Amino acid sequence: MSGVEKIIARLNEETEAQCRDIIALAEEKAAQIIGRAQAQGNEMIRKAEDEAKRKAAQIDATANSTVVSNNRNSILAAKVELINSVLSAAEKSLHDLSIEAYFSTLAGLAKKNKQEGTGEMLLCERDLRRMPSDFIDKLGFGFTVSPVPADIDDGFILKYGEIEINCTFAALFRASSQELQARANELLFS
Repeated sequence: MSGVEKIIARLNEETEAQCRDIIALAEEKAAQIIGRAQAQGNEMIRKAEDEAKRKAAQIDATANSTVVSNNRNSILAAKVELINSVLSAAEKSLHDLSIEAYFSTLAGLAKKNKQEGTGEMLLCERDLRRMPSDFIDKLGFGFTVSPVPADIDDGFILKYGEIEINCTFAALFRASSQELQARANELLFS
């Protein structure tokens, strides 16, 4: 192994270690965000349950079956609204990560969505302006970043020729909405 190959190998090892550290930090931040969202959700649930109990007492006093039915629908709507609120807060918290954690998250997403060939990453104007100088290096081989901003709010679009992979946070949340709603329901209401 020549000296240049040894240097490249060492740089690759260091880069991989840094990527693991950054991904671990991003996962830790995501866990913290989810924890805060769960705490907020639990408090909202407590308030919704208190309100539901008060409404239930009124329903029992009047013994009106129509009111009972409406209350059940209200509770269901409140749960749906709460779940949507928690998911919206989670999406916003990803958008509001520190620059380092945000771009670390983008690098992780890019690696998860990597395809054959070289992918061109399209970022929004805001992210292009604040992109760390070492971000392209953290992406690794197989990625370029377009200097032309995409019309998106956050995340990125990954292009492989005519194929586009939408990795904006909104698209990722939409694609996983049923799974995320089920998980949020389980966490908040079980």
